[in-house]
Amino acid sequence: MLQLNNYKKVYLFILLGVYIAMLIYFMFFGFGRPQLTEIREYRYWLIPDSIPLWLPKQFSIDIIKLWTFALGNLLAFIPFGILVPMLFKKHIHTYFKFFILFVFFILCMEILQMVTYLGSFDINDIMVNTMGATIGFFSYRASERMNTSRKALVSMGLSIFIFILLMFSIAWAYNHTITPYLKHTFGI
Repeated sequence: MLQLNNYKKVYLFILLGVYIAMLIYFMFFGFGRPQLTEIREYRYWLIPDSIPLWLPKQFSIDIIKLWTFALGNLLAFIPFGILVPMLFKKHIHTYFKFFILFVFFILCMEILQMVTYLGSFDINDIMVNTMGATIGFFSYRASERMNTSRKALVSMGLSIFIFILLMFSIAWAYNHTITPYLKHTFGI
C-alpha cells in the first residue's frame, strides 16, 4: 500500500481545493446559469424517475448535448470519490461514511443551486453524481492494494472504466424496470 508523505498531502489538498472551486463554478456559474436568476421560482424535481445515463441510439446536436451533460454529471464527481478518501483516510475509511459525507455535500450544493436560482434541485442529478463519486471511491480502494504508483494508476484507470460500464448497466436496468413503474404511478 502506498503511503502519502506531507509534501504529497499538501499537493493533494491544493488539488482538492482547485477541484472544489471548479465544481462550484460549473454548478453555479457555468452553462449560462447567471441568466437563470431572472427566473424567480424554485425549480426542483423530487421523483427519481430515471437515471440519465444512456448511449445515444441516434446522433443530433441536441442528443449529443444531453448525453454530454449526463456523462459530465457522472465524470465530474469521480475525483471527489478519489481525493476525499485519499486525504481523510483516518476518518473516511468505509463506504458508508463516504456515502453519508457525499450525500450531505451534494444535497447542500443542489439546495444552494435552487435557492440562489442558479439551477435546480434534481434528484436524478443527485443519483448520477453519487454514482460518479462511488466510482471514484471504489477505484481508489482498488488501487490502494498496489505497491507502486504506476500499478496504482493503472488499477485506478481500469477500475474507473469498468465501474463506468457497470453504472451504465445499472442505469439501463433502472430505466427499463423502475422508470416505467414510476411514470405510471405518478402520471409523468
